[in-house]
Amino acid sequence: MKQNLYKNLFLYLCISAFLTSSCVLAEDNINQNQPQKKSVFSKLKLNKKTKTIKNKKVKIEEINLPPVQGKPKIPFSQIKVMTIDDCVKYALEHNPQLKVSAERVEAARAGIGIARSNYAPKFSVGYNLYHKNNKATFVEHSYDNAMGLTMRVSDTIWDFGKTTAKIKMAKYDTQAAEYDHNFETLEVIYLVRTNYYKVLSALADLDIYEQNVRIQTLNYDRTKAMFDEGLKSKIDVVNAEVNLADAKIQLVEGQNKLLNAIIALEDSMFYQEDKPFVVTNTENFGFLKADYKKKMDSVNNSKPPAPVMKKNEDGLVLLSSGIEHNDIIQDYKLTPLKLTKQEAVDKAIENRPDFLSDKMLVKVQEESLKAIKRQYAPSISADLSWSYTKNEHTYSSPLQVGAGIDFGSVNPYGIHYQIKEGENYLNIAKHNVNIAKSSIYWEVQDNYINMRQMEREIPLRNTKVKATLENFELADGRYSVGLNNYVELQDALKNYNLAQLNFVESVLKYNIAREALLRSMGQGLDKDGKLITEL
Repeated sequence: MKQNLYKNLFLYLCISAFLTSSCVLAEDNINQNQPQKKSVFSKLKLNKKTKTIKNKKVKIEEINLPPVQGKPKIPFSQIKVMTIDDCVKYALEHNPQLKVSAERVEAARAGIGIARSNYAPKFSVGYNLYHKNNKATFVEHSYDNAMGLTMRVSDTIWDFGKTTAKIKMAKYDTQAAEYDHNFETLEVIYLVRTNYYKVLSALADLDIYEQNVRIQTLNYDRTKAMFDEGLKSKIDVVNAEVNLADAKIQLVEGQNKLLNAIIALEDSMFYQEDKPFVVTNTENFGFLKADYKKKMDSVNNSKPPAPVMKKNEDGLVLLSSGIEHNDIIQDYKLTPLKLTKQEAVDKAIENRPDFLSDKMLVKVQEESLKAIKRQYAPSISADLSWSYTKNEHTYSSPLQVGAGIDFGSVNPYGIHYQIKEGENYLNIAKHNVNIAKSSIYWEVQDNYINMRQMEREIPLRNTKVKATLENFELADGRYSVGLNNYVELQDALKNYNLAQLNFVESVLKYNIAREALLRSMGQGLDKDGKLITEL
């Protein structure tokens, strides 16, 4: 009866110790879960996914790469179109590097539980058997057999803030890991979007190269016809043939540039599908020739559309009016970013995940220094043990309950230098915050100036394309009636093509500069994980 009473009392004390530690943890949670200011990246979709798989075993599947294809197996009319946002979302879902950083967040979150475990009860159970055999000369020979069972539970009641400081360290470290994950997400968004623009730029260049092949073909046919009539010399025919060959070489190089740009885009997306896709115009990269499905088909067939042959009343071949006017700038619109430089800097200081991570590391070092200084403080703990021992003739079943203050092993000399080391690491963390803040301040301004410069340059490039087109039309008309030579005509055509290529390059630089500004501001996804398109 008395033995059962002891066991019930032992069980009651175990439950009491567990509830005591739970109350301390709950109080710590209430103190720590105060609302804090977070960036727009604090609730990414990837973070939501990691929360749903928490405390579950996640099966990591091997990446499946699509087969290498020469030509699409399905008609281009059935190929899906992926917008720039579609490509970004695909990359965020399939990028293994982001999954690695998400696992780092979960590993850091597990550190909170490790720190809290110091308040959890500690259990120990022991069982032993022993045999005693006593042989002697002047005493009677004897032996004894015994068995023993010991159960013990101990719990730290309070350690004067040492564990609390470690819990806070783990929480701040977890927030820093989340900000690092958000910054890597920002980098992925920037890389995919810039590669998308490069594909659009390669497509626009391909339009120019194809147009040049058609014009050079017509020039060659016209010059040869005029040579047959005795109106042009043989050297003009040879030059026209050389320029036509150069135009075809440029077209092949442009096709290769496009294929390389597509590979770079798919690589940045970690594209794993068997079916290819095509891109489409964006808000600030919308040129007239946007039928990119046919364009991709022409890359595989390597045959630009045949030029339209027209003749004047004398039977001489003229340039098609649809070719020289079908230029790259037609219907192009630029939508500038409505944002002042000061607003850009303020948003960067508020939203940059890497800067917020540095600020969290300052808090980690502050709590680390507190934990070091509190090593002088004792620990108050409770202890409960019960044992049962039985030998050949007797048995015992004691129950012990106790509490104590443990000062542990204190080394003042070592703690003194640990404090100095902790203070230095805290100062380093604060300096890193200042360095990051200054770097962001100048980085945002530099990216802002680059973007505004390209905004001013694009209209000037537009004007130059119009002027070179008009000059080419005049040179073409003069050449048709024999008022100028072939060299002047080719100079006018080269200037026109170069003006178009420079215009496309300026549009590409503007979009990349704009993305660089958004990245330096920490803009990418909103609080719901959706892409931010307007500020």
